[in-house]
Amino acid sequence: MKRFYFSILIAAVAISGCSNKKEETASGETPVVMDEMPPEMEMHPEHGPHGGELIELGKEAYHIEFVHSDAGVTMYTLDGTATEPVSIPAETLTVSLKLEGKVKSFDLAAVASPAEESGKASAFASADPDLSDWMDRGAEGVIVVNIDGKSFTGNLSHDHGHEGHDHDEHDH
Repeated sequence: MKRFYFSILIAAVAISGCSNKKEETASGETPVVMDEMPPEMEMHPEHGPHGGELIELGKEAYHIEFVHSDAGVTMYTLDGTATEPVSIPAETLTVSLKLEGKVKSFDLAAVASPAEESGKASAFASADPDLSDWMDRGAEGVIVVNIDGKSFTGNLSHDHGHEGHDHDEHDH
């Protein structure tokens, strides 16, 4: 769908930019030049508001921001632009990981925020050393999140080149 909008945008700019006179298409319609990109074409930032890696959910309907530090792992549920928190009614988020032929699930507990409605959270954290170890060793997996009654699955793979986490401090 993004390619369709992009093609329309390029065609409209090309047609309007080629001449100073008003042009019509073969169907007799005047092409429309967009001043702003539709929301679905806007790009989200490379990293989340907390500096973490972004995981796409539902063709960018939502995102999970993944932050891995020496304190553990925190995940934040974010909107489609990956800039605003989205509070969900969940006590935990479960991440299923695979490493060296083994599969293991880890739960991240909801972190209450005074600004959020009771029983909802947009941040989930775990200080489980096994989770950090698996991520340090390159585990990959999935996270399933329910938002507004819909289930979304995001693919998780740890970017070892991110700032703010020194992998050399851990024994392997």
